[in-house]
Order: sequence, then structure tokens, then C-alpha cells
Amino acid sequence: MTCTTAQHLPERLIWGPVTLSVTDLNRAEAFWTGFLGFVRRPAEGPGFALGTPDRTLVVLTPGATGPVARGHAGMYHVAFRMPSQAEFSRRMRRFLDRGLVFSPVDHLMSKALYVSDPDGHGIEIAWETPERFGRFSDEGGPFAMFDAEGRVHSGRERLDVEAELAQADGTDPALALHRDATVAHLHLHVPALDPALTWFEGLGFARNLHLPDFGMADMGAGASYTHRLAMNIWAGPGARPAPANSARLLSYWLQTPDVATFAGARMRLNEDTQTGDLVGTDPAGVTLRLQVLPDRSL
Repeated sequence: MTCTTAQHLPERLIWGPVTLSVTDLNRAEAFWTGFLGFVRRPAEGPGFALGTPDRTLVVLTPGATGPVARGHAGMYHVAFRMPSQAEFSRRMRRFLDRGLVFSPVDHLMSKALYVSDPDGHGIEIAWETPERFGRFSDEGGPFAMFDAEGRVHSGRERLDVEAELAQADGTDPALALHRDATVAHLHLHVPALDPALTWFEGLGFARNLHLPDFGMADMGAGASYTHRLAMNIWAGPGARPAPANSARLLSYWLQTPDVATFAGARMRLNEDTQTGDLVGTDPAGVTLRLQVLPDRSL
């Protein structure tokens, strides 16, 4: 196991919307709005844009004729960050009220609820809790994490559902997704870890965990919370991109407030001459677009 610490700086890279293809647009929209609480957003084209009242987080587009195809490079899951413990607990209450099957997992650095949409897209609802985390094991042997009090954890323990629900603060689970929810991270199936790590470093991500025996690695984006991008080879070494007719991650946006990060990414991406954005294909075969944020101080 190797672990390097990302610099304690503001986030260099911020996730924008992800675009997913689906087999039945109306069924998918009903799931994302009814079960997850996303709201419809203005959109161009044949798909649906969904997110918070203020921000598009996901775009659903038609075109897939089959569900997510296993054993291919592409998205493992997309995570959405809740802005508070109460909001995380409210999502859990909503899932239970609607009979949605989910997996509640304690990653120590975060709490997570894992679900899948009708096409098999992996979705994580996350509440980031870096204050509970102490360190990763540096003693060799199996992967382990230590909390802030020095107690050992696997990082994959089951959350105490009743304890989590008690922290909903009387909020209404029928209300839509909180306006401050964001895309927290992407977790990708890639053909190989090392080339993918090197490629994403060129965009401005920083290496954090590298677990070759486990087939997984993750990266930060400059700030102290280091799990902004994860990747694994669990679809098999050399996995090829998913078939075009399967439900899959078609594209995603990244934004950066840092001009130097944007300039450095030109080594990996091509400029869209109409918008000035940078566009390319990542190691998982997915299209991405990098946009520099305007300087709000001007």
C-alpha cells in the first residue's frame, strides 16, 4: 500500500454534471426524482437534466438498449455529497419510506448509502466526515484505517441505521434534494491503475491511496479531503469501454478555478475552439470536458 497526502489547498478541480444513457427515459426520471429526490432542471436536447433547485448534477439521455454491461471500463459509481448529517439521514429515511434497497457503509472518512438505478448505474449518497479519520495503516499487511481516537477500522463496516436516522433533526423526507448537494466524486473501472493515475495527474488530481493488491487507487484535488476520484481494475485488467448500446457514463464535466491547472491539462486534452473548454477521452473511454471558472474577483 502506498499513500501520499494531497496538498492542503482549495480544490483545484470541481465536479460538474455527469451524463448517463438509459434504456427508458421516463422510468429513469421517475426513479431519480421519486426515490432519490432530484428535481427537474432546464435542459437542451432529448434528455432530462436533474439536480437541485440551483445546480444540474446529472443528465439522463436516451439511446441505450440494454442495462449497464459488466466487465467493462467506465463508471463504477457516481457519488453525491450531502451538505449535512441531517440531510444524509433524511435521504436514508426517504429510501426506507419508499422501500428502496440500499447498502449503508461506514468508510470512516465518509458515510455512504449505495443504490442502483433501474439500468444498473451505481449511485452513492455521501456525507463526508474527515474529522473522524486519523490515518491509514502504515504497518504493512491488510488494508486498515484508524479513526481520530486511534481505533482500527476496515473502512467497509455497516452503518448503524437507527443511529443515523436519529440525526435527521425532524426534517421532512418528502422534500426534494437539498440545494447545496453536489457531485462528490467519480469511481471508475479502468484498464490499468498506474497509467490511469498518471493520466489524471495531468489534469491536476493528486495521488492518495494506491492499493495494487486490492486493485484500487484514489486521488484528491488539492484539499484535505482526498477522495475526489477513485479507480479500480475490478472489471478485469485491460477492460475495454462499455458497448455503445449499453447504459453507461457518456461524459462528465470538470471545472477549475485555477488557470495553471487548466493550462497544464492541455497536455491531455484538446481545445474546443467554440467554447474555449478542453475536451478529451479519459483512460476509461469516457468523454470529459474541463472548463475554467471565471474570476469572480473581477
